[in-house]
Amino acid sequence: MEVNKDFNLTVGLRIREVREALSMTREQFSELCGISDSFLAAVENGKKSITTKTLYKICSSASISADYIVLGKEQGFETDMILELLNSLPSRQRDYAIRILKDFTLAVKSAAE
Repeated sequence: MEVNKDFNLTVGLRIREVREALSMTREQFSELCGISDSFLAAVENGKKSITTKTLYKICSSASISADYIVLGKEQGFETDMILELLNSLPSRQRDYAIRILKDFTLAVKSAAE
C-alpha cells in the first residue's frame, strides 16, 4: 500500500511540474485536460491515482510523453516540450528558432569553460 502512495505522489508531482512549466493555473490546466480542478489537486498531492484514460488526456493536452509522468524520464519531458514549440511554428520561423537554440547552446558551453 505504501508503494502506491509514494507512486501516486511522485506522479502527481511530475504532473504539477508540467503544469507549472506551462505557466498554467490548476484551473487552466484541468480545463485543458478535461478533468476537474479538484481532481487535479488531489492527483498533484498524491491523494488520488489516475487511470490510463486520464494519463492520455494529460499527456496529449500538454504534449508530453507518458514516459516522463510514469517513469520520470526527464529527457522525454523536455524534448517533447521543445519539439511541440518548434512544430507549432511555420517552417521559416522554426529554422530561425533552431539557429537561436544552436547559438544559445554554444554560448552556454563556452561560458562554462
